[in-house]
Amino acid sequence: MDRLRLALARIRGLFGRSGRDQNLNDEIAHHLELETRQRIAAGVAPDEAQRQARLAFGPIEAMKEMHRDGRGIIWLEEFVGDLRYAFRALRRAPILGGAAIITLAIGIGANTAIYSAVDAVILRPLPFNDPDRLVMLTEENVDRGWHLNVAAPANYLDWKDQVAAFKDVAAYIPYFDTVTLTGQGEPRAIDGATVTGNFFSVLGVRAARGRTFTDQETWSGGTIVAIISDRLWRTQFGADPAVVGRTVQLAGTGAEIVGIMPPGFTYPSASTDVWVPTGWNRDNRSQVFFRRAHFIRPIARLKPGVTAHEANAQLQVVVQRLQQQYPATNTHMGAALLPLHDFIVGTTRQPLIVLLAAVGLLLLIACANVGNLMLIQAAGRGRETALRLALGARRGRLVRQGLAENLLLSVTGGAVGLALGWWGTHALAALIPSGMLPVDDISVRWPVVGYVIAITLGSGVIFGMAPILWTLRRVPGDALKEGGRGAGTSQRMRRWGRFIVVAEVALALLLSIGAGLLVRSFQRLERVNPGFDPDGVLAISTNIPGTRYDTATKISAFYRTVLQQVSAIPDVRSAAVTTSLPLTGGVGWTSDFTAAGRGPDGYGTEVAHRSVSPDYFRTMHVPIIRGRGFTPADRFDGAQVVVINEALARSYFRGENPVGQRIAFDRIPDSNSVWRTVVGVVGDERQAALATASQIELITPEQQAPSTFMNLMVRTGHDPMAVAGSIRRVVAGIDPSIAFTSVQTMDDVRDQSLAQARFLMTLLFAFAGAGLLLGAVGVYGVMAHAARGRTREMGIRVALGAQRPAVRWLVLREGLLLTAAGVALGVAAALVACRAMTALLYQVAASDPVTFLVVPSVLACTALMATWLPAARAARADPMESLRAE
Repeated sequence: MDRLRLALARIRGLFGRSGRDQNLNDEIAHHLELETRQRIAAGVAPDEAQRQARLAFGPIEAMKEMHRDGRGIIWLEEFVGDLRYAFRALRRAPILGGAAIITLAIGIGANTAIYSAVDAVILRPLPFNDPDRLVMLTEENVDRGWHLNVAAPANYLDWKDQVAAFKDVAAYIPYFDTVTLTGQGEPRAIDGATVTGNFFSVLGVRAARGRTFTDQETWSGGTIVAIISDRLWRTQFGADPAVVGRTVQLAGTGAEIVGIMPPGFTYPSASTDVWVPTGWNRDNRSQVFFRRAHFIRPIARLKPGVTAHEANAQLQVVVQRLQQQYPATNTHMGAALLPLHDFIVGTTRQPLIVLLAAVGLLLLIACANVGNLMLIQAAGRGRETALRLALGARRGRLVRQGLAENLLLSVTGGAVGLALGWWGTHALAALIPSGMLPVDDISVRWPVVGYVIAITLGSGVIFGMAPILWTLRRVPGDALKEGGRGAGTSQRMRRWGRFIVVAEVALALLLSIGAGLLVRSFQRLERVNPGFDPDGVLAISTNIPGTRYDTATKISAFYRTVLQQVSAIPDVRSAAVTTSLPLTGGVGWTSDFTAAGRGPDGYGTEVAHRSVSPDYFRTMHVPIIRGRGFTPADRFDGAQVVVINEALARSYFRGENPVGQRIAFDRIPDSNSVWRTVVGVVGDERQAALATASQIELITPEQQAPSTFMNLMVRTGHDPMAVAGSIRRVVAGIDPSIAFTSVQTMDDVRDQSLAQARFLMTLLFAFAGAGLLLGAVGVYGVMAHAARGRTREMGIRVALGAQRPAVRWLVLREGLLLTAAGVALGVAAALVACRAMTALLYQVAASDPVTFLVVPSVLACTALMATWLPAARAARADPMESLRAE
């Protein structure tokens, strides 16, 4: 309690300092006056009495310090005093202070924006109950080259029943389905997810209104039900609470809405607005196709106390058992588990880490720049510092004052940077390509603020280190001698400056080479031939309800009618349909295959399947290499035919003419296999993305493999979007309940395929540009200060007959030597660090010689220009003024 009272008394002592000091002065003066009077009364002369009274009292200032120490916290008072000193110093040099604050704000603002994305994607826990207990189960198959693959429903059910470490296992179909909502005004296509009945209970998420699915609803036989998102509830149903229990028309079928999910819940996709249960037939579980078709993502919740390692060990035992029980489908089928959070983050982790490293380098360059400014400021105060040291000032006090100045600058820069980062975060969220990140809620949260505080304080330490160390090593005598000459630039000072220049050049080069590699990669990617001509093509996706279009005849009749009427629209040159839209990330379904006459090992795997109408190749300008394309005669009841792409012809029919050969979609054909005749070979299209090589592909006529989901491809003579309204009216005239899932030009589709690469390149290029600019400013600042310090030397050289170009070369040579040292360090660092970017590059090596030649050359030219100005100024030194100064 005594210590507490003492601490409170000391804190109280911090306030009303001026009044307390005045009282103390009055008391000391009164005491000295009484002592003086007593001595005068004893017969001592007045002056001698006053002197004796002062001697008897002791050192007055020391007494005052002891008193202040007793009533308050001396270090805190000194700190407040140091801050006042820092404020005064900032006001005396507003341009220098402003430049330092802006430089820091740029670096901290960029860090804030990128770290907000890192926090949202990598660091923020999943919005599920106890998310660390959730793991994603995947199938692994070396024979097919599968890694983290989707699973077969029958395997999922066996894992669920036989792995004791799992508390429960749910699943969803990751191929996002679109259903049409009708009966609520205009037909509306909404994104839906098909999930097992225990999907929500495994995730630990409750419905905000109504209920979630039951385990029983995994299977067919009950009422058709659906759950909607909070977003759809508000936008489509006006937040009407009575919507729970109402039956709506989804995909032509009546479905009862049994629940509304909480705001923000949209898993497994950010666009999911409706969930429907799988409704599997229980009899399917024993069917071969239920174990051969792979199309679901299982999510398991571990039992309490069970580790992921233990669960994986049990899973592998079940996997081996299934391999023996079902050799036809599971011979090479393995399985793996990984944390659900890691699976969701997936491939987005590396681009974010690269961007975070880039803004980290930018902040280091900013710190080097500010450190250089502070060093120049400290040099300008060299004489003042020397005088204070000569008069007995403690070095520790000088260091604390330096730290206070650094703290003031860094905190101010951090506050401005946080505001800049808040704006940058919103801009980043708006600019990120759709689908690049698994989350869409990127904001500045408290963890981000904590990160900003940490890098702000860290920046103050980094950029303040050089001037503080320089101050600590100052010798007062040397400083006074240097100060007398007015230079304030000792050899030690110049060494610090050179070190900063080398560091800035190396950091700027490392950042610029990373950006240069992405630019080169993007240039290569832009030149990739997608395999079709996107110019003038409109792509419209639609999904007709399977309940009404429940036969191949009905489906084909619908799309045939649409194509006939769309082809009649003015400016439409041709029209076709396809089940898979190129460059959109998917290749449809895949299977094994075998050509007639091949031996038991003559099968192929992972061939993609697609259905197109006869005019598809003409509409998309896909070249027919051999044979023919499809014709209207390739009907459902005609001869079964197929067209293959060049990739399949090269890899499977090497040295043969594939046209006329027969092919089955089975590894080991049997009596149930359907043999199709290859009638043509067409050019390769990039199915998934421009950066992904064409996969081997089998293309069948739409009438022989109809699908309710189709993409209508329309080639026009002019602007393809101009015919979108006419096409909408045509489709509405045929069936008014059909809604379009998406309407876009193929040029837009191609641009979206480049969007992520363009986004990364643009951001890194912007950071590199800022780093290069800051680096050039830093080089200029150091060389200008060094040249000023050698003005007298240059003047004397000119007076002694030196040519001015030779004098200018002295400064240029020093700048170029420092730049060369920085370039060498930067190149060495880039050769190591840029290996981490290999996965982000397309047909460009991480040690690309062009990039490693061009970028250092550009940086060297920039540094040369930054050095030229101070060199030219030094060459103009007046010899008379220099001699007078000497």
